[in-house]
Order: sequence, then structure tokens, then C-alpha cells
Amino acid sequence: MKIWSLIIITMAFCFVLFVYLSGLNFDITSVFSESNYTTEKNTDLETKLTVGEQTDNYIQRTYQWNYAARQWTWTINIHEDHYNYFKNLKRPMTDDYSIYVTNEFDDAYIESLVSKFKSDTKKYGFTERETVDFIVAFVQSLKYVLDDVSTGYDEYPKYPLETLVDQQGDCEDTSILLASLLREMGYGVVLIMFPDHMGVGVKGSPDMPGHYFEYEGSRYYYVETTGSGWGIGNLPDEYRGQKAKILPLISRPVITHSWKSQGTPQGYKVTVTLNNEGTAVANNTKVYVAFDAGNGMVYDQAYSEPISIPPQTKQDITINLKYPKSVKTRIIVKIVVDDKLVQQSQSDWWQT
Repeated sequence: MKIWSLIIITMAFCFVLFVYLSGLNFDITSVFSESNYTTEKNTDLETKLTVGEQTDNYIQRTYQWNYAARQWTWTINIHEDHYNYFKNLKRPMTDDYSIYVTNEFDDAYIESLVSKFKSDTKKYGFTERETVDFIVAFVQSLKYVLDDVSTGYDEYPKYPLETLVDQQGDCEDTSILLASLLREMGYGVVLIMFPDHMGVGVKGSPDMPGHYFEYEGSRYYYVETTGSGWGIGNLPDEYRGQKAKILPLISRPVITHSWKSQGTPQGYKVTVTLNNEGTAVANNTKVYVAFDAGNGMVYDQAYSEPISIPPQTKQDITINLKYPKSVKTRIIVKIVVDDKLVQQSQSDWWQT
């Protein structure tokens, strides 16, 4: 019952379909294309703040940047507990950085920023192209800093709220932030990942000039987020001709696992801890455990019953096996989600 309660809480969000922005001056509506994603929203971040003492402290940040021959100055307040929640989140073991965009627990702040963008672009009569350029200029104004300088880690992608508070980041951090803002505005957006760099792709029409990447029949025009002055469709020379991976902004589970084992009077017990570090429920998740006999054979094996694991939750699964005697063996653990092998580990060989 406990796991089903977690699932119900996680899934009981309001579904909101984003459509074209109302109230803006759409005088070039053929240029950019709207997003077709549906998102589940939950602004009750306090339900996730269960570790450590909560405070009433806020972090105030002021941003200044130039656009349209004008200097813009905005100030926002971010709850310290909310910042610390994301800062303390374990970085998932995946190179699909879209999960940093699709985590809904910073949506309230992204929505607040987008509301301000909408208000100012309407006030000053910006076109749709100018609106996107305005948001891009905001993100490009943030200081570029490598991960090992700002965090002490060689690779440490940040959630949007972290980048907003730190007011700095590397290419992944600013790309994640820009993608979050444009996605909330309703534009079609993807992340574009090179071997050693990342940018953003904005869905546009075929008659729009600039460098683009094709994905599922649509053109996504490249946006550079590091340094000011890069326009939509401007791809730095060093990345021309490089192979790029397109990361769609889709909520997905990311399962990691650990396990421990011990002998029992009845045999051998293996307890596997599953952790969903992604942003979607891991449905139909099963654990397979076996004593390896080599050459594709096993001495004993067992599957768990399928379960569903909500985002940012853990689940322990215990499997009992018959202990083989006087043989050389090892334990194999496999994690299967929706009939696909997503992780595997094994012990060293030993003589029983």
C-alpha cells in the first residue's frame, strides 16, 4: 500500500497543455513552432523537503543584461530550502541532461520568470523573434565558469534553480536553464549535445535562416548560451561538422541500484535497493538475481514481481535463492524496466 500511495501522490498533478502565448505580438508566427509537450506540475516543493532543518530564509539575486539598446535589471527571491534541495540532489548516472529540465519541483520559479518575460515583452511590443532573443540574452549574460571551478567536480550539471542562484555555470548549466525557460514559454525545444559542448535547439520553420539540426521531421535552430552576442542559428565554427546528439525534453525514469547479500538457514538472501533518480515513474520494474554457473548457465535464479517506482524514491526488493555448495560462482543482478535491461552488476567469483 505504501508504494501505491507514493504513486498516487506523484501522479496526482494537474495536466497543462502549453499553447501559443496569448497577448504577444505574433507578427512572424511562421518563424518559431510551439511545443507539443504535456507536463505534470507540482509546486508543493515542501513535500520533498524532508531532510534537515527548514528555514524562512530567502536568497536574493539581481540580474543585469543588455538588450534592444536598454539595460535590464531584475531581482528575484529564491527560498534557501528550495535551493538546497536541488543542490543536495544526487546527480543521476546518465548523460541525458533533459532530466534537469523536466524536474517539476522548480516549476514555480521558472513560471515566475516566464511571467515577467511575458509582461515586459508585451509592454515593449516585442515580436516573437525578439522575445526569444530577449530570453537568450538574459541567459547569455550569466558568467561562464567550468564545473571544476564552481563545484569542485569535473562534471556536475546543475538544475535551473542552482544556476539562477549561482549566477554562473558552464555550457550544460546555461543550456538547461535556457531550455527550461523556452519550454515554459511554449516553444519546441531540445538540448543539442556535442562530444565536449552543449547548446539549445529551438524549433523553427524551414524558411528561417541559420544553422539547424533535424529531429523527427522538424528543424531545431541552434542557440549558443555561453557568451553574449550569439544569435539564433549561429553555430560556433569549432562545432561545425561535429556529430551532435539530440536530447528531447521528455520526462523519464533513471534507475540506479545497489545490493547486499547474506546467508540464511533457508538459503541466500539478496536485497536490492532501487533508486529512481529520474523525473517519471519507472513502471513494470523487475529485479533478476542469479548464481552464475558460467557459459550462460545458472545454479539458481529468480525474478521479483513487477513494481512501479515514483521519481526521487527508493524501493528495496529481497530475493531468496538456493545456495549452491562446493562450486565456483558469483551473484548476478539485473534491473529490467518495461522489459528492457537498464542496469546490471555482479560480484566477484568465489568458491562456495
